[in-house]
Amino acid sequence: MADADLVLEGGGVKGSGLVGAVTALANHSDPYNFHRVAGTSAGAIVASFLAAGISPAGVKDIMDQLDFSQFEDRAGLLKKVPLLDDVAGLLIHEGLFAGEFMHQWISTTLAAHNVRTWGDLKDSDPGSSLPPEQQYRLVVIVSDVSRGLMLRLPWDFATLLGVDPDSLPVADSIRASASIPFFFRPWQMLADSAVTGHDHIVCVDGGLLSNFPLSIFDRTDGKPARWPTLGVKLAGPTSIRTEDWRPDSNNIELAKSLLSTMMSAHDSAYVDNPQASSRTIFVDTSPYQATDFHLAASDKSTLFTKGLGSGNKFLGTWDWQKWQAGNYTM
Repeated sequence: MADADLVLEGGGVKGSGLVGAVTALANHSDPYNFHRVAGTSAGAIVASFLAAGISPAGVKDIMDQLDFSQFEDRAGLLKKVPLLDDVAGLLIHEGLFAGEFMHQWISTTLAAHNVRTWGDLKDSDPGSSLPPEQQYRLVVIVSDVSRGLMLRLPWDFATLLGVDPDSLPVADSIRASASIPFFFRPWQMLADSAVTGHDHIVCVDGGLLSNFPLSIFDRTDGKPARWPTLGVKLAGPTSIRTEDWRPDSNNIELAKSLLSTMMSAHDSAYVDNPQASSRTIFVDTSPYQATDFHLAASDKSTLFTKGLGSGNKFLGTWDWQKWQAGNYTM
């Protein structure tokens, strides 16, 4: 069995593509065992299930059974009034959907596998370059818009929020990471006012600051890595995303294009580096969009198949020893 750490890009409802690529790694002739998993938004959701010990096949079943339209949950007095609720959601709550269903679904799924708080995901690893307070099986990327900071949770809870992560619900951090701006209400995270100046911070989708934190587990102590960190990215191996292009014919389309640009620009230069791209599985998920909440079962199957094929193609050329020697043109 081969060892690896894993980083999963955010991509909204396109998570089945991530699951397909992970399945290819898990079903390889020398199957991969993932020590630590990191992710943003949808990548954080899939990563959390893997970190909880759910097999890739089990994650696929969970995703297949999920009706993504349930994510479009509305709350408040105007929830039954068409258009008015959209206006209220955006102007009053800063998001069309409450995100309560998503939060409960994540919480229930993790609890069924005995993961509730971050303490359940602690992972003592004396051979790691990570300090003990960062030794967890999962890392979730969140954007703290109160202070303009990227949070790596649970790593930054103590230093940047002044709280102990081990008693905090994992589902809260994932819900925060998946708070796609305009679509889901921002998540308020409890904090120590002595550290942050307030008793909470406001969080949105981690993809605003890093949608694909591939280097998060790379060693920083000068010692050789014990195993690779592999990534799965929901796009082709180029920073030019023509499949997402659309004419900005109105304010909504312009806002969506601005959001897409912000969520991809931070990581694009890094991923274009052969050192990073050579260890990344690129899954072409066009023509699907991250907020296609009405995916049919056939759409999920297509995304999974694309991920599986991309993963198998990657494994046909990937060689850890050659990569370590600096051969990035495999």
